[in-house]
Amino acid sequence: MPPEPLVTTVIPTYRRPYMVRRAIRSVLDQTYRHLRVCVYDNASDDDTAEVVTALASQDSRVRYYRHSENIGPQENFIFGLSRVDTPLFNLLSDDDFLLPGFLAEATSALASNPIAGFFFGGILSADSDGRVTASSDFGSEAAQTCLPPRLFQLLVPNTRTWTSILFRRSLAECLGGLKRETSYGADTDFILRSAVRYPAVLSNSPCAVFTLHPGSTSVSNFPETFESALNLVLFDSVNDAIEGALKDNIVTKHVADEMKTSLRTVTERNLVRGAFGVIARGRLSVADRASDVLAETFKRQHMAAVIKAASLDNNLGKLLRLVIRSIRATRRLLFAGNSYRRPSSDSELVKHRLLQLA
Repeated sequence: MPPEPLVTTVIPTYRRPYMVRRAIRSVLDQTYRHLRVCVYDNASDDDTAEVVTALASQDSRVRYYRHSENIGPQENFIFGLSRVDTPLFNLLSDDDFLLPGFLAEATSALASNPIAGFFFGGILSADSDGRVTASSDFGSEAAQTCLPPRLFQLLVPNTRTWTSILFRRSLAECLGGLKRETSYGADTDFILRSAVRYPAVLSNSPCAVFTLHPGSTSVSNFPETFESALNLVLFDSVNDAIEGALKDNIVTKHVADEMKTSLRTVTERNLVRGAFGVIARGRLSVADRASDVLAETFKRQHMAAVIKAASLDNNLGKLLRLVIRSIRATRRLLFAGNSYRRPSSDSELVKHRLLQLA
């Protein structure tokens, strides 16, 4: 029987000592034991070093590296991935955590499906109290190897994070690692570039928890993350990946065109939603720029005109902003109502895990 492959979990961190402790512990108590945890500290000036070194003293699988200065979150992920030397790896933000059976299921799935480049398990989104507000569902595609282009079509509208993914290192080497120019979208870019070329094993089994809290990037830095998306670097990067797959005869011209159309549709939708989001937050100059991108790049003239009008400092703009805020407030209420109807077992699972890791 061949030896179990060693897995590396990369955890970049900055000034979240107690969250990073939770993240590390969620890896160390996996039912799959053949692993190491590599923590890359962005020059935190708090208790992070003490917390991580204490864990490392108790478990030799924990390794700690502290940068001499803060190189930024994206550069820290790039740095951590560049040092992976094991056959398999996963990338874990310091405020998220894994469920106990993730690596066991993922390594077994990849061992049974050698053509698959990665395993994508179910992910639960939860608030600080452990209440689950969203969960992934791959439907009938779960528990089997999904091939491009179907895989790409399935992931492009729904992919935001890699928390529940186990990758092969060979995949990362082929793709050239993470792209720093994709900024906040580096995770989405890496996943979608992977889905253009590689099959994946999909699972609906909950494998990890993505946490939403006031300090998370997706909550506190939304205007900045959206503004970076207006450069369309992620859009161009994934399009280039599709062109590369076409050139290498991985996909046909027809399939490549279908993938590009899906990517374009999802990008347009995200730009519109994002523009409404920054309008509601009073970031009118960012919304105005989004209007220009929608008009010039995607030829969505009518929607661009609405967004631009809502960005103006006049009575029409004020009226449109009031309407947008009202619509968003209504959607939040509806979403909150739906979230409470999610399986209570998911929230109980997350709350129990939080108690385990406390």
